Amino acid sequence: MADEEDPKVSALAEVKAASDQHEDAQNAEEEKRKALHDAIVKALQAGAGPSAIERVSHYDRQHIDRIRKAAGLPPTRRPTVQRIPKGE
Repeated sequence: MADEEDPKVSALAEVKAASDQHEDAQNAEEEKRKALHDAIVKALQAGAGPSAIERVSHYDRQHIDRIRKAAGLPPTRRPTVQRIPKGE
């Protein structure tokens, strides 16, 4: 019986291996997401609009706009509505 491995030890080793693989996959996903966001920022800086980026990525225009804002880039167009100061 000493030669046989304890089933709990074997099962825990399997959980540990799966957990390590999962963590590696999460880290790889985060790196890929950062690379995608960097590419989107670069495309925006090059003059590509959110709609064009939306067509070639899986992000919608609103998410692309959030990435633009997080990068500190100005809007791609000027506001079309003018604010009227209060009291006028």
